[in-house]
Amino acid sequence: ERKNMKVKDVRVTGGVGGGTRSATVARRVAGSGFRARARVSGKPQNQAAKELRSGARKDVGGVRPLDVACCATPLSRQACFVLLNPEGEVERLDNGRVRTKVFIDMYIIDKAYDSITNYYRNNVEIPGFRKGSAIPESMIMNQVGKEQYFLAVLEEIFKMTLEGAFAKLGDRVLSDTETIETPTEEMVKAVVTRKPFKYSVSADVLPDVKWKTPYADMKIKVDTSAYSIPDEEKVNEIFESFRKEQAQLSIAVGRKVKRGDMCVVEATCVKKDNGEPALGVPEGAFRYDTDVSSLPNFVENLEKLGVGEETEFDVDIPQDWPDENVRGWQVSFKVKVNEIFEKKLPELNDAFAAQIVPTARTLEEAREFLLKNIAGGKEEAKLQALQNAVTESIADCLDITIPESMVRNIGREEYGKKLMELQAQGTLSPEMIQKFTSEKIVSDYIEKERGTFEMLAKASVGIAEILKLEKLVLSQEAFEEELDKIRAQYAQESPGQELEEDEQITQAVRERSETKLVFDWIQENCSVE
Repeated sequence: ERKNMKVKDVRVTGGVGGGTRSATVARRVAGSGFRARARVSGKPQNQAAKELRSGARKDVGGVRPLDVACCATPLSRQACFVLLNPEGEVERLDNGRVRTKVFIDMYIIDKAYDSITNYYRNNVEIPGFRKGSAIPESMIMNQVGKEQYFLAVLEEIFKMTLEGAFAKLGDRVLSDTETIETPTEEMVKAVVTRKPFKYSVSADVLPDVKWKTPYADMKIKVDTSAYSIPDEEKVNEIFESFRKEQAQLSIAVGRKVKRGDMCVVEATCVKKDNGEPALGVPEGAFRYDTDVSSLPNFVENLEKLGVGEETEFDVDIPQDWPDENVRGWQVSFKVKVNEIFEKKLPELNDAFAAQIVPTARTLEEAREFLLKNIAGGKEEAKLQALQNAVTESIADCLDITIPESMVRNIGREEYGKKLMELQAQGTLSPEMIQKFTSEKIVSDYIEKERGTFEMLAKASVGIAEILKLEKLVLSQEAFEEELDKIRAQYAQESPGQELEEDEQITQAVRERSETKLVFDWIQENCSVE
């Protein structure tokens, strides 16, 4: 780790209060844990460090400026709690966070100085001294830079003390959500003068679990729409979808819009009550497929228009609209039709069948292949629908406020999954991937899907609570069985490569298996329709 780190990489990691359970809870439904850096005065610690330096520092004697991660062994949580926060005062804030003050005495400061000095003695090259010899502290400071040296000492103090800051709260503190609120300049001044000081640190905590409805009394209704369509009808839908994808477009002359047309339109949409832009309608001209429109009365109003004509109309967003944030909105559209294209669908015959199923020589063979796949996928669809229903029901039963960090990290994880899927399909170039990972685009996605991510976060807390209250224990045999499935899946997807079973993978498998235990318990003990 030291070899790969530079000044900008130094961070306080590992969380506070252990963080094992809290990080696990956050991954139950949504996936990965947290990776946010500790922050100082609202900025990442590395950014605050940069602002203190008057100019960029170059590597000195072959050693990067601040290679100090893991220099010292942290004090135990209990020792930190007694020594650094003897009164145990933890302030609960209105936003679901907690705050405490950590007292740094001369013992901690001296230990941090010793650790940093010893590290540089063993790594920095100074003419006239061997590595590991008793190089005077003043010479080390001159060699690496005083500001850099004092920042390293401060980082080491955080490394030694941050873990014990919220020891009183045990594992309820969410790991990697700490914000060091005391200005960096103030703390560095204390380090330079070797005077005891305090720093304030806040963090997110898991909410206290309150059940609106006892989880044992849940009545779960499963949405069967994903697998209730008859198989033959589903096959016909697939055929029709492929035909539309391969359709040739030709300009429609002398007529108005018809459903099924592809139109080029210009449109604006605003909320009726305040005139603010709504629904994210693109600026300028864009293509609009009337075949896939589900917005009420939109196509019906387009059908009144020919090329060059425009209209204004209102739409009430239905209560079952996929984006729950806009349900019930009343919006006003202004639309102009620039071009109308009609679709000429390819004939559904044996030649076209090979485009749908490459191994099929006839339309009937393609149909049989699809029927077999649909039948095989029904069980998976049923299981997914059940899991979705259970997840939503657990969330609905809880009366808790979810910390913002949980919502945003679940959102980032889900966004990352979508990007990986698109990248695997080859639909996104590296340049587009880079563009889609901008902070603004990710934040916009999280805000748009906030309701879903809050639901997943609530469910993850509820699942962990049920696991604890019902004393559900994952057997080693069940864990190994699930791990074997992952190995087999990886071997199929990556022939000739071995799965690196690190702690992150085994923990993820354990969490998924424990979630399945909870789902199985709910199926056996709750009403499922």
